[in-house]
Amino acid sequence: MNTPGNKLLLGFLGIGVLLFAVALLVREDAAITYAADRSAVTSSHDDSLTLVQYDLEKPTRRFKLPKQWREISGLTTIGANRLLAHDDERGVVCEIDDRTGAIVKAFALSDQCAPIADDFEGIAAAEGRLYLVSSAGRLYEFGEGADQETVLYNLYATGIGRDHEIEGLAYDPDQRVLLLISKNARNPQLADHIAIYRWSVDTKQLVADGPLLIPTAQLAHRIDRKQFQPSGIERHPLSGTYFIVAARQCAVAEITPQGQVLAVAKLAAKRHPQAEGIAFTADHALVLADEGAGKRATLTVYSVAKAQ
Repeated sequence: MNTPGNKLLLGFLGIGVLLFAVALLVREDAAITYAADRSAVTSSHDDSLTLVQYDLEKPTRRFKLPKQWREISGLTTIGANRLLAHDDERGVVCEIDDRTGAIVKAFALSDQCAPIADDFEGIAAAEGRLYLVSSAGRLYEFGEGADQETVLYNLYATGIGRDHEIEGLAYDPDQRVLLLISKNARNPQLADHIAIYRWSVDTKQLVADGPLLIPTAQLAHRIDRKQFQPSGIERHPLSGTYFIVAARQCAVAEITPQGQVLAVAKLAAKRHPQAEGIAFTADHALVLADEGAGKRATLTVYSVAKAQ
C-alpha cells in the first residue's frame, strides 16, 4: 500500500543507493590516479641514474697515463665507447682506452706545422664534429684526425671571456647546444653565481636568452664550503642531467638542465688531486681525469653501486 511512510522509506533507500554508487566511483578514480603516480615514479627511477647511485669510494679501475699527458684536461666520449682527451696548453687530442689507460692515437689542430697553443679547458663531441673551448670562451670546431695527423679547424669568438673564465664544455643533444661552464666571474655583478652558457651548433651563436645562472652557495653549502669552482661538465646520457666536477673543492655535483641542484658529493682528495675532466662510458660508468700536479695524470672509473 502506497502510504506516505512507505514513500519516504523508498526515497531514503534511493538516496542511499545513489550515494553508495558515487562513493564507488570516487574510490575507483582515486585508485587509478595513485596507480598512475606510482608508475611515473617507478619509470623515472628505472630510466635514470643519479649521482648518489655511483660508488665514489671504490673505483672500478684507475690508471696512470703516459708522462707526456701530465696536463690532461677535458674528456668526452664518441662512437660506441671511445674516450677522447686533450692537452691543457696545446691543441692536441688523444684517444684513451678506458679499460687499460693506453693511448690509442693522438692528433693535433694546426694550420701550419706546430699544434696551436691556447688555454684549453674542455672538449665535446656534437653532430659528428669535435669542439675545444679555451678559458676565454673561444670555440675550436674540427673533425677527428688519424694518428699523428694534423687537422684544420674553425674558430668562433663567443665574447664570454669578458664576464667569465670558462672551465668546461659539454653537448646537450636535447637542446642542440654546447654547454660552456664558468669557473670564476670577471664581472663583479656575477661573482656569486656559476654560469652555464649555451651555444647553438645550428646558428653558431650563443642562445639569445642568456646564460643559466646558479647561486654558488646552493652547491658549496652542501659540502660545507664557501666556494664551488667548476673544472668540468658533462651531460648524463641516460638521465639528461648535468654532472659538474670541481677540482679545488674536490667534489662533483648533479643539476637539472634548468639549474636545480640535485646532489653534491665529495671526492677522495688523495685520489683526485686535480680533477679536470669528466665523461661517461657506454655502460654509464663515470670517468674522471686528474692533471698530474707535477706527477703523472690519472684516469679513474666509477661504476654504479650494486644494490644492497
